[in-house]
Amino acid sequence: MHISVSGKNMDTGTAFQSHAEDALNSVVGKYFDNAVSGNVTLEKADSGFRVKTRVALSRRIELEATGFAHEAHAALDAAIEHAEKRLRRHKRRLKNHRSAITEAEANEVFEVPMTVYAGVEQLDDFGMDEGPDDLPPVVAEMAYDIEMMTVEQAVMKLELSAHNMLMFRNSSHFGLNVVYRREDGSIGWVDPRGLRHMNG
Repeated sequence: MHISVSGKNMDTGTAFQSHAEDALNSVVGKYFDNAVSGNVTLEKADSGFRVKTRVALSRRIELEATGFAHEAHAALDAAIEHAEKRLRRHKRRLKNHRSAITEAEANEVFEVPMTVYAGVEQLDDFGMDEGPDDLPPVVAEMAYDIEMMTVEQAVMKLELSAHNMLMFRNSSHFGLNVVYRREDGSIGWVDPRGLRHMNG
């Protein structure tokens, strides 16, 4: 697996690069044989360092993990430990999970426009005022891929990522669903169409 190591406004050094490549290859290789690529980013954060790792386990599944410590190598070790916990849990789920969707459905991806608005705390940073009707200004416009999958697959994908929510098309009825991280650490599932069936 090819791994790129970089520093955000800083030099990582050859020792850190070697440590990152060896550690990430080792932990990913324990659970997946055909990972595509990996990326490790080191940055200064407050009184220490933050390391972010991202691994493409397949064309559609990515693993993200973050570590923080006062020393760069310790932050890397924390990120690797975090990644291994997610990989181990994901591998265990895969053994117990049987996909109920066809290959054609699995390859079906819907690209929809997504708009990102500035949060209230960001307005001063951007030198902006709120827009008309108190709508915050747009800071980014991009695309969001909505994939066809089962609820179990959506939960597994969310657990591997660093995101707080995932929108997907439920393969059982083709309606839009959302899984999201709750404040207590559990994962919630929103299925408006399923609720209509229950009430109907």
